[in-house]
Amino acid sequence: MKEYHYTECGLDNIYLINGFEVTKNNDDEEIFIHDIHGLHKAIGTAIIFKKGLLSGNEVKFIRTTLDFSQKRLASFLGHTYQTVLLWEKNKTPISKTADRLLRAIFFEYLHPEKDRKIYDLINEIADYDADVVAGDRKIVFEEMANEWQLVA
Repeated sequence: MKEYHYTECGLDNIYLINGFEVTKNNDDEEIFIHDIHGLHKAIGTAIIFKKGLLSGNEVKFIRTTLDFSQKRLASFLGHTYQTVLLWEKNKTPISKTADRLLRAIFFEYLHPEKDRKIYDLINEIADYDADVVAGDRKIVFEEMANEWQLVA
């Protein structure tokens, strides 16, 4: 089966190896994703631990997954909603401080069962600091044993 380019999540670089079904309805193709919530958790975790600053689409993915408005996220991070809007449109890069805080908040949201110290998490994220152009890397997932996994 061919990879599926999963753009419905708002990210341009997500590909699925399996875990989806394609059906034809007249001339239309319909895609069914297995365990979409698990997939979004796997995508979110991959975003948290990626190199470089978050891209605008990644900020928006995190914000919408958290079910925050731009105004609410801005308030959470100590910025204005216009700043969040500029991040999401890739007009202004997110600051390193806001990037790290947003990743830490998102990690805690996705993994409430983990007993991980914020200090250790931010320290690990800081190790991923690199001048990587956002969104330049293809990210591939596959479903294994009923769980979505990032393919290395």
